[in-house]
Amino acid sequence: MTSAIETDVLIIGAGPTGLMAANELQKRGLDFVCLEKNAAPSDLSKALGIQARTLELFELLGVHRPFLKKGYPGPGAKLHLGGDSPSLVELYHIESRYPYMLVLPQSETEEILEDHLSTLGGKVHRKHDVVDINETDEGVRVEAKHDGEIITYEAKYLLACDGAHSPVREALNVEFVGEDDGYTFFLGDVDVPALNDIYINMHLNDRGDVAFFPYKDGSYRVVGLDRSKQGLPHKDELPLHELQESINTIMSEPYKVENPKWLSYFGTSHRQVPNYRKGNVFFVGDAAHIHNPMGGQGMNLGLQDVANIAWKLEAVLKGYAGDAFLDSYHEERWPLGKDVLKETSRMLKIANLEGTPGKIRNWAGKAVLTQDWVQDRIANHLSNIYNEYEDTPRNKSLRDSSLPKGAIQAGQRVPDHLLFFDGTTDESIYPLIRKHGHLCLVYIDSEDEAFLDRACSFSDKLNEAYPDLMKVVLVAKGGTVSDNRGEHSIIYDVHRHLEKKLGMRKGHTLLVRPDGHVAFHESSSDIEKTLDKVKRFFS
Repeated sequence: MTSAIETDVLIIGAGPTGLMAANELQKRGLDFVCLEKNAAPSDLSKALGIQARTLELFELLGVHRPFLKKGYPGPGAKLHLGGDSPSLVELYHIESRYPYMLVLPQSETEEILEDHLSTLGGKVHRKHDVVDINETDEGVRVEAKHDGEIITYEAKYLLACDGAHSPVREALNVEFVGEDDGYTFFLGDVDVPALNDIYINMHLNDRGDVAFFPYKDGSYRVVGLDRSKQGLPHKDELPLHELQESINTIMSEPYKVENPKWLSYFGTSHRQVPNYRKGNVFFVGDAAHIHNPMGGQGMNLGLQDVANIAWKLEAVLKGYAGDAFLDSYHEERWPLGKDVLKETSRMLKIANLEGTPGKIRNWAGKAVLTQDWVQDRIANHLSNIYNEYEDTPRNKSLRDSSLPKGAIQAGQRVPDHLLFFDGTTDESIYPLIRKHGHLCLVYIDSEDEAFLDRACSFSDKLNEAYPDLMKVVLVAKGGTVSDNRGEHSIIYDVHRHLEKKLGMRKGHTLLVRPDGHVAFHESSSDIEKTLDKVKRFFS
């Protein structure tokens, strides 16, 4: 009998989530194997909207530049409600370095991620069709068929990134709770010669809905719902003339579409597994949750799942945290998934209102979309910037009630604020997180030998308890601060972003996670109290 191939983490699936997971684990030096049943990457565009929070996570991974080079930064959307003059939703309100939705075919997203994985020294094992999965006392045992041969893999943990029809989920008899939405959508990647607009254009009326998303090459993704073609027998194939018929039906002044690259019908469901963890198996992306395409949330939700679980696996596999720490993946990500399912279902219902309710929607939409606060809320919500974890029991227990009002707390996202690094060059927080992973900021305010000694002592004890895990950086408001031992980086909060926007004061410690969320923000300068909080965080 051939011996099994052993690894720490087995990734099943090499779509966007699987490739993101492989990149994250490779960056962290973890032992993993990524299996994919298809012989070659998909050339289909599929998901196309990359939200601001996902771009921030790409930056933390170090892969953002190819995306920015290839994608189209959509600045907002024109909503044609009932066929009248459009209401404009601007995305510059997004509180991020990426105040737009990047439009890029999923095939190119996968290509960028796989190329980046290759540069890091990792690879995908293709033509591996999983045929059997069993949980064991040590983890998971998987059999995969490759070129007619059965290969056995044994892993401590498994990431199920294998899509909406997840074989892993089915093999382990995990429920996928929810129901079909009952609608048939059309989509096409086509040329639209008469349309030349930097904005996404969406048309909603009693006859249906259709949206035009601009690609960087000048072509468009057209996606929508034709009311006259609902309830018919399902089919996947969409001829160009049928796409044109639906556009003609929905729009009062329809555009002609031509030169199709991809055409298809598709249906949608909203479903979610009850728990993102089953033993040592974690469900990620579409294997954990699916919903309709309203708001461009699906792929982003999965990529953000990966950013949450990857560094936690590293903490456990390298001995910094116990296995129970991995429960926080479900605790943090499942509620967000549930909210997205509810929100996208609500958006679909609102989009498909007709008659008097549809007229009320159109009137109310035009009225509220003129308000800046409404635009701000829509932009930041859809961008996933508001996807935070402060309400989980674990993060609530790490809150510090002594912090100033509005100070950043455990579980919240850290914006990429500007700093002055080592008194020489401008810097911001995200490059430091990308380089060091866990980033521990100690606010020393100014030259103070006694406090500087205390900060250095804290750093020594922290590195003794968690060797090579985190970078301690001293933060001063200005002046010149010298660490006589030369062991610590010093940054200057000359823009006062950490003080005014994060609520940091002299003596505060802010531990930032590798995914850019706060582990905790501690107001006390007591060394033992702060060390105890680090221990509680990793418990």
